[in-house]
Amino acid sequence: MQSYILILRTNNFPDIFFTLLAMKYLSFLLLAGLLTMTACQSNDKKKPSAEELMEKASKNPGANAGASKFDITAPAGWEKRDTTMNGIQITYMISPSADNNFRPNINVVSQSMGDKTPDSYFDLNLSHMGQYLQNYSAGKNGEKQINGLPAKWMTYSHTMSGNDIDVLAYIVPKDGIAYIISCSAPKGTLNKYQASFDESVGSFRVQ
Repeated sequence: MQSYILILRTNNFPDIFFTLLAMKYLSFLLLAGLLTMTACQSNDKKKPSAEELMEKASKNPGANAGASKFDITAPAGWEKRDTTMNGIQITYMISPSADNNFRPNINVVSQSMGDKTPDSYFDLNLSHMGQYLQNYSAGKNGEKQINGLPAKWMTYSHTMSGNDIDVLAYIVPKDGIAYIISCSAPKGTLNKYQASFDESVGSFRVQ
């Protein structure tokens, strides 16, 4: 927490605040998948915090299996960073300006699928999303080719830190590893940022 306090005391408070928000907005898709495989047997009905989810996820042997094994380009004008938070390695890209107090962002995380097939991994995640997200509402899902790789996608909405958010998430399986790309925007604005999301997702390649 000390690093947060020191950062938030800088004169660049608004930009850093939204950067931290984007970093905290990890792909909950990955976290749900990790916890499904390791800790979803808990009877605790309380939804865990983002920090609790990340800490639990990072302890799974399959976490970060694809880190440094992929390339992705940020949309024009967006900031891109690679970082580690609570043991989870993240590549994230964040828009230059806020929309309804939230900066649209894209993040990529990875996990070993273990003995799961791509279809069963996707279905397992899809069935457990509501367990971890506040005001979760499922949207559409389908399939897509990303640079020759078969991918599955889903849309959903939820609330985080008082922000209502829409998410377009892709699971891209390759060599037993799931790469999860999550594109987030304020609720009702996914279409507004679709071109930027498509630009970045279309550049994704596994090395």
